[in-house]
Amino acid sequence: MLELLQESISPLNLPFTILLGAVALYWVIGLFGLVDLEGGIDGIDGVDGVDGVDGVDPDGIDGAEGSDNHNLTGNGDHSSVGATFFHGILRLVGASDAPLIFVISVFSVFLWALNIAGNHYFNPAQSSSFATIMVIPVVILAFVITRLLIRPLRPLMDMLRTSEKPAQIIGSSGRVRSTTLDREFGQIEVETDEKSLILKAVLSSDDSIPKGTEVLVVSYTPETETYTVRPLN
Repeated sequence: MLELLQESISPLNLPFTILLGAVALYWVIGLFGLVDLEGGIDGIDGVDGVDGVDGVDPDGIDGAEGSDNHNLTGNGDHSSVGATFFHGILRLVGASDAPLIFVISVFSVFLWALNIAGNHYFNPAQSSSFATIMVIPVVILAFVITRLLIRPLRPLMDMLRTSEKPAQIIGSSGRVRSTTLDREFGQIEVETDEKSLILKAVLSSDDSIPKGTEVLVVSYTPETETYTVRPLN
């Protein structure tokens, strides 16, 4: 254990250790409802043409709902093409099969572990030049392993999304789970017959309400997978 700790904080591995620590801190903070553990990038489910590792639709990649299709031949907006490419990469690694933060967490763990193992077994002299070159295969291998692990989770994630039908939740009451809930961000906890659900939510007014406030779910926005609520009192 001491040897692993020393390897983790060595200059060659420290950047990946910091990344893993930041992800772990995010999860710890999320347990207290301060951030959205199920958050993703808007439009990630609207990226077409990438399915597993089967490749990209040569006719183009559709962007987020509400945006025009992007022409990848060079005639379109470069920033839009860049965003679409980024969304495609996220979907390829599995960000549409599981929550984005979960995908990033798995990728960070393998990135950290592979880099430590690579430097330990293949770079005993602790050469910074060799370690820099080794980052490329480490990233690629971590990407592939993450994809192979995340891909089988798609049926489970689809089942979870289906089980949380908005029509059954609208009209239900719940409590604010995040520290505060306002028009921009928040989390609520709703009790159903089968389980307790933690849902993304925003307030219908411009005010903010504290944690524990009872609320009523009044509507659902599919594009952002967010529920709109109002205080019960």
